[in-house]
Amino acid sequence: MRRAAILPEARRRQEEAIWAHARALASDVPAGQYVGLYAAVHGEVDLAPVCEALLAAGAKVALPRVEGPAHMEFCAIASLAELRAGAYGIPAPGSDAPRIAPGELSVVLVPGLAFAKDGTRLGYGGGFYDRYFKRPEAGGIRRIGVCFVEQIAETLPRHPHDVRVHALLTEGGLVPCLA
Repeated sequence: MRRAAILPEARRRQEEAIWAHARALASDVPAGQYVGLYAAVHGEVDLAPVCEALLAAGAKVALPRVEGPAHMEFCAIASLAELRAGAYGIPAPGSDAPRIAPGELSVVLVPGLAFAKDGTRLGYGGGFYDRYFKRPEAGGIRRIGVCFVEQIAETLPRHPHDVRVHALLTEGGLVPCLA
């Protein structure tokens, strides 16, 4: 895997650049709307510093929680300390964290194994994000794939159930995806 080959010092520099771009992106979220983030696993770009900065600035933040087979919801958090081991060992908001309606999410930063320039995303095969974003009430959410440039492919296989991201956020900044 390409991201596993990134040397630790280079990875740190790349993540710091991504964090700066993510904070700038989140600063454009309308008041009262949520920023959807994720808890990194398996070498994904770690957004914990972004989450902490947003929460300290008073932003509304939500993270995904798997609530059953094939079902995921975004839930509000006030601190990363609220995260618990969730499905598949992924840190997630606890069962007492309030669910956020998709219409309250302005932007969601989405993890992935790889992304194509057209916005196709290769995840871990569970389809949780695809099903969430296919919900009619989730149509207004801006979907941003977060990755290192090494994770961008020219093309990836795309299936009818796949939901593409609108843009990719890398150490180089925000790159709109081709249609």
